[in-house]
Amino acid sequence: MRDHPAMTDDELLDVIDAGGAHVGVKDRAAVHRDGDWHVAFHLWVVSADGVLLQRRARTKSSWPGRLDATAAGHLRAGERVPDGVREATEELGVTWPFADLVALGTYAVEDHERPGIVNRERQHVFAVRDDRPLERYDAFDRAELDGLVLVEHDAFAELAGGSEAPVTATAWDGARLRATSVRAAELVPSPYLGSLPAALAAVRATSRSESSRSRSRALGS
Repeated sequence: MRDHPAMTDDELLDVIDAGGAHVGVKDRAAVHRDGDWHVAFHLWVVSADGVLLQRRARTKSSWPGRLDATAAGHLRAGERVPDGVREATEELGVTWPFADLVALGTYAVEDHERPGIVNRERQHVFAVRDDRPLERYDAFDRAELDGLVLVEHDAFAELAGGSEAPVTATAWDGARLRATSVRAAELVPSPYLGSLPAALAAVRATSRSESSRSRSRALGS
């Protein structure tokens, strides 16, 4: 579950069955209390220099302070998957056209992070290549994110593979860049992480125009 300050417990989400068919609408709190399947959107930004992760705010109710997809969140009732790009606008202050995103697959996730909460999501995962410098992400939501972390490609592969060794990274808090180190244990768990480095490498290897409009790669393929 990735919550957003604009998304309150009484905000409505579409409820789906395990196969993805729409079965109703409930408020967010009831969805998580009852363990209903719902829809989430994940976006990973990749550049020539590495993979961009967000550092979730330490005030978040779910996975506080963890490293996560560059932008991620629930789809609201009535939204379709392309509407999920608003997560990047809300969290990062950057808008990418949905046509520029590369689809990486849809994954069923079930977790019991906290007592009384059963989170069942169908996560629609995308990537986009963007080579802007880290410090150009200066409009991210300070209530949602503590900052951004750029991890070099080989180091990210170690993280996603579950290596216990720390890897070097560059952190950006909106005011200054600093060298840091991060560990795999800091990542929000997702079932596709192990296959993600290869998928992102494929996105990085293509030209931006080619990858945005004609490439759709399934994780693990």
